[in-house]
Amino acid sequence: MKLKKLNIMALAFASIAVCGCKTNDELNEHHFDNKLFVDMENPVNDFVFKEGAEASTASRDLYLATALEAATTVTGRFVAAPSKVSVYNSLYGGTALPLPENKCVIESPVATIDAGATKSNPVTVSFVNLETLNSDSTYVMPVEVTDVTGIGLLDSKKVSYFVFKGASLINVVADISQNYFPVNWASRDLVTNMSAITVEALIRVRDFGTVDGLKGQAMSTIFGIEGTFLVRIGDSGFPENQVQLVNPNGNFPDGNSALGLPTNEWVHVAVVWDATTGDRIIYTNGEEVARDQEAAGRVSLLGGSNGCFIGRAYNDERWLEGDISEVRIWNVQRTQEEIASHFYEVDPASPGLVAYWKFNEGAGKVVKDNTVNGNDITANEDLTWTNVALPERGN
Repeated sequence: MKLKKLNIMALAFASIAVCGCKTNDELNEHHFDNKLFVDMENPVNDFVFKEGAEASTASRDLYLATALEAATTVTGRFVAAPSKVSVYNSLYGGTALPLPENKCVIESPVATIDAGATKSNPVTVSFVNLETLNSDSTYVMPVEVTDVTGIGLLDSKKVSYFVFKGASLINVVADISQNYFPVNWASRDLVTNMSAITVEALIRVRDFGTVDGLKGQAMSTIFGIEGTFLVRIGDSGFPENQVQLVNPNGNFPDGNSALGLPTNEWVHVAVVWDATTGDRIIYTNGEEVARDQEAAGRVSLLGGSNGCFIGRAYNDERWLEGDISEVRIWNVQRTQEEIASHFYEVDPASPGLVAYWKFNEGAGKVVKDNTVNGNDITANEDLTWTNVALPERGN
């Protein structure tokens, strides 16, 4: 009987020992085969091109990778695979055309992962002569991994899709919520003792009010100098969404709720002040909405103690809650026809153009003056950049 009990105990201990060994093995065992894949966060890479522009090119580096260290040398070849455009269209609901094969260049297509490593050398995929494409069409070039040696290939991550769309006139804008730009003029002589000024801006405002109480007053600044020459939206006792010019000739125009701007829509605003003719004019989307003959004297935009700004006046609580693009300052009166014909771009060499901030950088805090006058500006805070396509379809 004692012997039987001892045998049972021995078997129990043996079972525990075996189970213990199995658990340790499982901890050290990977429950999947090591596979090769294209190392990418997103299989779709988007590009824009401008039809008819100067020679346009683009490129991306592709890598192969393995989840675990490679047991031996692994290689794979990247090749253009236009036949897979139909796969892209099926996956993403598109109607893209194959990018012509002669526009895709892969000079050194083989990627190698050395034994003991997990990532390959880069393979550069280049795209050339994109300016000859039709901007009304979308093109795709799939790039596939083939001729793999030394390991199996993960089918779900072996193709990258390079998508090409015609560039809009404006593809990115700046969101200047709770932000502003001091304007420190490099071309001071051009903004001193001015007899005529035109200010233009393309804006999309989300909220003309106090932005859930973050602002002390429902006022939004576009450009200018407090107490000297200021283009803003809203005022005390004045519609919060109506454009107003503030200058020593008196605030202009009178309040009129019918002239209020819409929220969440792109609007082109232009304000003219011309002491040579007396004209003070406000245009919305190229249409004259207000005019008087009270312009007189001379104006300097240097700023003095109050400073000249985009997005700020009097204090930091009068920002523009939304997106901005195409800000232009002129030392001439622009006509209605000139304004209405150039919402989305203008020749930087146009006569009388003092500063031209497109707000199309897409990164960083510096916004370039596209004229030769050097009036670059820097945001007070980090900028938020918003991708857009302007003009919008149908406009």
